[in-house]
Amino acid sequence: MAKIKKLFFSLFLLFFLVTPVKAASFSMSASTKNVAPNGTFTIKVGGDCIGRVDLKVTNGTLSTSSVWVEQGYTSVSVKANASGVVTVVATPVQGFSDADANLYNPGTRSVSVNVTSPSSSSSSGTTNPPSSTTKKPNQTVKKPEKSGDNTLKSLSISEGKLSPSFNKNHSEYTLDLSSNISEITIHADTTDAKAKVEGIGKVKVKPGNNEIKLIVTAENGTKKTYTIKAYVEEVPNVYLKYKNEEVGIIRNFKDVTIPENFEKEEYTIGDNTITIFVKGQIQIVYGMNQKNEKNFYVFNKEENKLTNILFPISWNNKIFYILDKDPAREKVTKEMIELDSQTFDCYTFNENQNYCLFYTVNEEGKVIEYLYEKEENSIQLFPEFLTICDVATEKNSPFFFILVGILLVEVVFGIGWFINRKRKLQDEKAK
Repeated sequence: MAKIKKLFFSLFLLFFLVTPVKAASFSMSASTKNVAPNGTFTIKVGGDCIGRVDLKVTNGTLSTSSVWVEQGYTSVSVKANASGVVTVVATPVQGFSDADANLYNPGTRSVSVNVTSPSSSSSSGTTNPPSSTTKKPNQTVKKPEKSGDNTLKSLSISEGKLSPSFNKNHSEYTLDLSSNISEITIHADTTDAKAKVEGIGKVKVKPGNNEIKLIVTAENGTKKTYTIKAYVEEVPNVYLKYKNEEVGIIRNFKDVTIPENFEKEEYTIGDNTITIFVKGQIQIVYGMNQKNEKNFYVFNKEENKLTNILFPISWNNKIFYILDKDPAREKVTKEMIELDSQTFDCYTFNENQNYCLFYTVNEEGKVIEYLYEKEENSIQLFPEFLTICDVATEKNSPFFFILVGILLVEVVFGIGWFINRKRKLQDEKAK
């Protein structure tokens, strides 16, 4: 038995001794040992590791100051200065790990590249002038390699704000401009001084959508295009009356959420065309008032006028189209409530402040009254007689006593009729 145990232990130990363990690694290398003045070369950083690496250079320029490595190598372009030695240092930042997510701190790595002229030669002895007897036949001098860097180092505009923020590796941007802007100035610098960029300077823009292209050409002729999609807010060409103000009908619906299931239609007023949205018998338009407030408005096609502001909200999987309609009743006080992140007017009963009245419109275009119950945070159709009873009960109003009196009279009358009917039946049986 002891021999079996020893044998088992030996096999177990041997298994762990022969099982390969993958060790973490981190290294850095350059694509060349020598580079021409103002030339470029690449370095590779990485290994069997994961994390961010910060880069620093002396006597040169990096295409980026940090890279992310993940079980592999990442290449970075380096531009040398006119002479000397270019040295690049790579330093892993805090949180660097091996492939198994264990913290790994390998320390810094560095590479150096000599800046040399193609015609220069180095030796330990005296440099002699070239001899015709030592020149190899058909020998050609290698020209410095031209840069292929066609990226922008910076991009800015005189009006508005680019979205997203500029990143030389991101090539498409959007820009929103107000309606009074007709010209913008674009500033841009290339990463490589020998690259050229077209499309910068003063650029005319018109209302609506504009597409501006910036073309960067590298020293070696390769091109990269940056695109700015600029939208200039369009001035309304149709104004409609709403109460005592003019509302401009908006023509562009960028970033506007159209109420669910409304169909888009074109509608002509005079010489101009506007966009309306239709669902059943409801027609709405999107407009901006003189305070630059934007809302949906109920549109009356027969009279070409706006009747109400409309607020679509969703509540318990049902959509309500709320109107800014004043109530045709007394003893209510207007207040603001918020439902579905929308704030609108609601009218609280003075006698029972738990209930608040608001107006909606259905697909047939009919105005419907709803009650919002504050304590229960619920919405219900407005049953007027029940609400009045609720109000009366709360304050013991005369109307409450009148209703109770009517009910009592009906009960007494019913009991009397029942007793009288029973007596007549008994008399008929006796006969």
